[in-house]
Amino acid sequence: HPTAKIGKNVTIMENVVVQENATIGDNCILYPNVVLESGVEIGENTILKSGVVIYYNCKLGKNNLIHSNTVIGADGFGFYDYGGIRYKVPQIGNVVIGDDVEMGANCTVDRAALEETTIGNFTKFDDHVHIGHNCRVGNYVYIAGATVLAGSVTIEDGCILAGQSAVAEHLTMRKGSNLMGLSGLTEEAKEKTAY
Repeated sequence: HPTAKIGKNVTIMENVVVQENATIGDNCILYPNVVLESGVEIGENTILKSGVVIYYNCKLGKNNLIHSNTVIGADGFGFYDYGGIRYKVPQIGNVVIGDDVEMGANCTVDRAALEETTIGNFTKFDDHVHIGHNCRVGNYVYIAGATVLAGSVTIEDGCILAGQSAVAEHLTMRKGSNLMGLSGLTEEAKEKTAY
């Protein structure tokens, strides 16, 4: 789009879509079929692999690597039933991702209902990780493949979530705690404790 701001030495490959008021920092690389919706901000030295979609008004910091077919900023899972009708709750927040983050292929990070879903600096995701709306994931977190966070979960700095683990809604994992593979967390986690 003519209103997009493109930094220096940016590589944009075939079939990339950049919508209005998007900002791409210096030295970024956008592989084929990447979509940046309106108002997206991408920090310098970030690489978006083929098929990555960043929904409107989401923000990524610098030095990020996002692997193929990851979707950042899709609507959170918000519905309610009233009078025999199912209504959608508008999801008008966004996603804010820090610096030096890597996400594997086919990950999903849902936008917040009202505020921000956040991912901290130096956090690393494996493939097929899902982050629900309103989650707050701290710095230096590891999340292994097929792990799921329900809505409004807080993962503090330095936590590790092993493969195919899950955290129930509105819970907090305290600093340095670990959730072992195939485990489900259903209560608040203490600091530096394995579950």
